[in-house]
Amino acid sequence: MHTHSIKKKLFLIFTFFVCLPISIIGMIWYESSTNTIEQEAIQSNKKLIQQANEYLNMYIKEIENSTYPFITNPQIQWYINNDNLSKYDSFILSEQIELELFTQLMNGRSDIVGISLVSQKHSQINFYQSKELLDMDRIRNRNDNLFNNGKDMDNFNVIGLRKIGSQPVITVSRKIHSTSSYLYKALLIIDINLHQLSTISDNLSIENSNVLIMDDTGQTIFHTDPDRIGKYVDTSLKERYISSESDVFTTTKNDEKEIHIYEQFKDTDWVLVAQLPHNKIIGDLVQMRTITIILGAFIVVVALTVFGGFALSLTGSLSTLQRMMKKVESGNYTVQNTGMKGRRDEIGNVFRSFNAMVNELKRLHEEVHIAQLQEKQLQIKQKESALRAMQAQINPHFLYNTLGIINSHAILDNNMVISKITTSLAQMFRYNLSEARQVVQLREEMNHIHSYLEIQQERHRHLTVDIQIDDQCQDSISLIRFSLQPLVENAFLHGYQKRKLKATYIGIRTYKQKEYYVIQVIDKGYGIQPDIKEAYNQAFTNLNEQLIHDYEKEYKSIGLWNVHERTRLAFGSPYGLHIKEWKADRGTIVELRLPYQEEDKECTML
Repeated sequence: MHTHSIKKKLFLIFTFFVCLPISIIGMIWYESSTNTIEQEAIQSNKKLIQQANEYLNMYIKEIENSTYPFITNPQIQWYINNDNLSKYDSFILSEQIELELFTQLMNGRSDIVGISLVSQKHSQINFYQSKELLDMDRIRNRNDNLFNNGKDMDNFNVIGLRKIGSQPVITVSRKIHSTSSYLYKALLIIDINLHQLSTISDNLSIENSNVLIMDDTGQTIFHTDPDRIGKYVDTSLKERYISSESDVFTTTKNDEKEIHIYEQFKDTDWVLVAQLPHNKIIGDLVQMRTITIILGAFIVVVALTVFGGFALSLTGSLSTLQRMMKKVESGNYTVQNTGMKGRRDEIGNVFRSFNAMVNELKRLHEEVHIAQLQEKQLQIKQKESALRAMQAQINPHFLYNTLGIINSHAILDNNMVISKITTSLAQMFRYNLSEARQVVQLREEMNHIHSYLEIQQERHRHLTVDIQIDDQCQDSISLIRFSLQPLVENAFLHGYQKRKLKATYIGIRTYKQKEYYVIQVIDKGYGIQPDIKEAYNQAFTNLNEQLIHDYEKEYKSIGLWNVHERTRLAFGSPYGLHIKEWKADRGTIVELRLPYQEEDKECTML
């Protein structure tokens, strides 16, 4: 071989090491390729089935999730729990449920045919949209039967195929329990048409193929042939479909093979089946295989012809690149190759990408080094914080019990001031140690504030506390636990103490607006600078956390952002904090805006 030219070497190599092996292997491969192509086609269609199955499961899950709000909806709870509703009140409440709940769920959705709510009293609210005249007595009887069988069902059930008029639908149900007694009181029933199933089958279907969905009884819930919907699958096929979660098998009928690909649903007992004609999915691929062999042989010949010319150029460039990579592996990030800048082919792109990669590695190496130093500093700070927290830890139950002992001694010594202070402080501890609900009633929070202000009045002898809250509102308005105390503490700190002024006035007032219920914390102290007030209000509106933290760090504010953020997270926009001036350069009003229900008529405007 050393005496032959490179062209002859390539010819001999091509003949003995390419053509001859390819010819032998090609004959063997040709025989086995049909089976391989068939399996690939089956796997491809199986993936489509799996994707369609996942989509259908997501669709059913979305229907299930859309019914969650009905479980705790106040109107529904009032409807199912109040046995003393008059016919007129029941009619008005039914209209509200239809307009505010059923219409909202069906808005923009063409897949929901109708919704029914059946209560324990066997009263029903039915809302159906159909172009044909429906037999509502038949629907009500069906709903009563479903409600009576509801005790044996799960909370959410896909009941199966039904008919609303002449239209086939899928019926699902959601059990509703009383939030007070936790007993099964009502059943929400939703009828869904088959449009979504039809859309999915269109993506799976090929010529002369069938797509069907079968339930555990063998009934056809959906079929590409509408006349087959509601009929039962052949028993032998049904047994094959339910024998495993997912499989493929082939049947032969009238000398024609048919491939059955099926997948069981995750959340129901349904089975999604694609019945594909063998010739339609395999015939084109076999022809493509033959064309591919011919083109492949031609391409190999052409590629080997020009291979020699590129071989030396490629191997030389790759050898250079290999040497440079070894230097980078050893930690030398200064290596660069400028000789390939003029090349505009792939080799030139590789070297330019290599140079860019080396520069990026150098930068990342420096960043990682800096990040490691910062991480070590952060770990040290975290350990210091944990140590400080352990040192500052105290058992609140011990403090509460100790305050009880102090109060007992104060009463025995007839020192009612100390008794009053310890009692108020004990009530504050009791509120701290009570059930840690995030959302509480206004009355609970105000009881806590009363205790806090009683202590402050003993501390500030000239302090006047002015609380104007409609007592009827205190059980109707909800707010985040420990929302008011930081606002009152801020009034003492920034309104009086920081400016060395006597604390003379703290007011808490409420009023209603169209969008929200307002609680005002008022002081007549130094006031707030206009630029700081605008900065806070802008940050509250735009949720600019960093700006708030900068101001709180500079002015040592007590948790305004914490109160605002927790309120926003619980109730959303436009609720939260807003700062106003009481008078020009004198006093500050901090407003806490909270949600309220329009039906809370007992909570009047002050």
